[in-house]
Amino acid sequence: MILLVEDEAPARYAFAQILRNHGHEVMEAADGQEALKLLEQYDFGLVITDLAMPKVTGFGLVAQMRVKWPNIPILLLTAYLSPNSSRALLRGNVEFIPKPVDSNELIARVERLATNPS
Repeated sequence: MILLVEDEAPARYAFAQILRNHGHEVMEAADGQEALKLLEQYDFGLVITDLAMPKVTGFGLVAQMRVKWPNIPILLLTAYLSPNSSRALLRGNVEFIPKPVDSNELIARVERLATNPS
């Protein structure tokens, strides 16, 4: 199951539909705080999260996940970082896709992470 974390409802709906149309089970959260509650309750194989969100940002979510759920792969979606600048900030099983997100790239990354999470 995929946890999709995006504070902008239209974007969250669009990403969720793309993923569901490709056969993935998706649970949605509107911010990092809601995502942390869901992570406590369910087993997720992948977290896809926006960076800029209220309450708990994407980086805050990643930091907390590294401590409590270090084996869950994370795909970070954002318009605020470039791939080069993100390399210094992201380590481990965290990957980055710039916004606007290409749906084919999103599905390709999700498929790869779902079959080879390490």
